[in-house]
Amino acid sequence: MNIAELLDQNPDPEGIALVDRSKDPVERLTVAQIQNQVKVFAAALVDRGLAPGSRVGMLASNLSEYYVVMFGAPAAGMVFVPLNTRLPTATLQYIVQDADLKLLITDPGHAGVLSDVPAITTGSQEWAQLMAGAPVENLAEVDPSEVAIQIYTSGSTGRPKGVLLSHENVTFTVLEYGATLPGEVMVVSAPLYHKNASMGSKLAFASGGTVVLLPQFSARGYLEAIDEEQVTMCGGVPTMYALVTAELNESQRSYDLSSVQRVLIGSAPMTEALFDDVQALFPDAFVTNGYGTTEAVLEFGPHPDGLPRPKITLGYQHPKVELKLVDPENGAESNHGELWVRSKGVMNGYHDLPAVNADKLTDGWYHTGDLMSRDDDGWYFFVGRVDDMFVCAGENIYPDSVEQMLEQHPAVHQAVVVPVADELKGQLPAAFVRIESGAQMSVEELKQFALENGPAYAHPRHIWFVEEIPLASTAKVDRAGLVERATELLLTQGHST
Repeated sequence: MNIAELLDQNPDPEGIALVDRSKDPVERLTVAQIQNQVKVFAAALVDRGLAPGSRVGMLASNLSEYYVVMFGAPAAGMVFVPLNTRLPTATLQYIVQDADLKLLITDPGHAGVLSDVPAITTGSQEWAQLMAGAPVENLAEVDPSEVAIQIYTSGSTGRPKGVLLSHENVTFTVLEYGATLPGEVMVVSAPLYHKNASMGSKLAFASGGTVVLLPQFSARGYLEAIDEEQVTMCGGVPTMYALVTAELNESQRSYDLSSVQRVLIGSAPMTEALFDDVQALFPDAFVTNGYGTTEAVLEFGPHPDGLPRPKITLGYQHPKVELKLVDPENGAESNHGELWVRSKGVMNGYHDLPAVNADKLTDGWYHTGDLMSRDDDGWYFFVGRVDDMFVCAGENIYPDSVEQMLEQHPAVHQAVVVPVADELKGQLPAAFVRIESGAQMSVEELKQFALENGPAYAHPRHIWFVEEIPLASTAKVDRAGLVERATELLLTQGHST
């Protein structure tokens, strides 16, 4: 099926499907209104002479028109290309050329950023004219393997790569996951150029639910949306929930969060301490640790024997997905190793990168780059990124494991561990730590805690207390930025503070 048909899953065409809180006043759109706008946009693309398979980009903050382009381009048999608004102009220009964009839609705040591609700005007269036509009568007929979305990775280790997602990749994931959901009222605050937010939106639409869209994440705006819109499902990354917890502790206002019944934490590792914080925020909600990559989303589900779910497990192997753990060094399979995935949800590959495809795809198996362990009951647990692991005096250190240990201290709200260079031991662990509001702690106290609760070689040799943990453009922790900051601090201070 065409991914635009996901909008047809809602049984109530006149029900509110989207609450756009980026607009003033707040805009509320029904299923039928969104479907009509999508079909009008699809017709306009065809009328402009764009051929099937043409790439149509979107450079904008969160707003309702994002969904018009997200679904409208595939509805016309074309390919949607979301662009990360936080990337430098030179990188955006590279994506425009790499994808061979035929048209770019922007919001007013990003109009004129890119001049080497035909562009239309939402809210402009040209946009109004574009959306004034008649809708297509029928969505484009597509082969399941045809590309529907070309989404670029963040490019933290080089130029971003275009991930090719087919109609089948997306619809398989959404329908298999969404089939287990009732009609949720889901708050979406992460940027829609990120797969976490776009897939969450599709899940809500396809389950007959409502998307409550925020222009961007802020702890206060997130809480206000839950309170005022009676949100039933929240999705976000660990750092977002840490900020929400801090806002509640410091705010003079009370919020009604009792409507929340389901909380999905994803896109970054989670600790038991954060799990407990989130569960305390939403005591009546079912809190789960989600997992997915840009290249493949659906991997895990509940245990087939109904076993209780451990706090930070990612889940049990989904029945329609193949998984295996492979030793990155020797290729042997075991209960500890890099996660490989094979399913209908795995990407077609990377755009025009045959060497990378050969390295990351083997007989349909996608090598995720994530190290995991599997216990005797079949539950999977995140260990760390293959690329994040570093070696200290011959010992492998996985930052996530050290972070979980540090966050067991009652005064620690959040910790991020990164490597710093050392002439004697190669690399040493260093930690940026945000302490709980009102708590007091010394560097030496936390170092001693680490020595008492983990292997000595893994304890952070340098610790810096910070007000906030910085996020990258994908709303994940900016580890690369923290590595640079740690190096600078050691050069200027020479010690922990």
